[in-house]
Amino acid sequence: MRRWRAAHPDEHKAARDGWDRAHPESSNARRKRYAQRHLEVRRLIDHTRRARHARAEGHYTAAEWRDLVVKYEGRCAYWNGEGPVHEGPLQMDHRIPLPRGGSNSIANILPACGRCNRRKHLLTEEEFRARLAAERAADRPGTDGQDVHGTPWYRFPPDW
Repeated sequence: MRRWRAAHPDEHKAARDGWDRAHPESSNARRKRYAQRHLEVRRLIDHTRRARHARAEGHYTAAEWRDLVVKYEGRCAYWNGEGPVHEGPLQMDHRIPLPRGGSNSIANILPACGRCNRRKHLLTEEEFRARLAAERAADRPGTDGQDVHGTPWYRFPPDW
């Protein structure tokens, strides 16, 4: 069949287009599955290229990424039940960012929503979680913008 399609591209396109018009629900579902599978692979390729450019050690597969997302039940790793659920596709976030010496192995990866991943930027997982905790403390009455240790939430780590 593959050889026939290569030899008769116009006939194949006409047949496929006719089937798609006759079965719109099925063809839309097929396109959605294709896009979803290839989006995940494309993200992994881009992520690996970025890590290689940063000379980071380690590598992980799409299957390892899917297992990690399942482990976190398809949710952002930084959302712990407080506040709104962050919608949208999950992104691969490094616990220790590549520019700060982190590896590109699956042990250094967390699923994060785009909002958290952008906010975390060059912070480590520990620093970002401390920032989130401080922001939650600042939202509680009587804390006056200070976390439980009296540190303002906006203070950057000392190595910056």
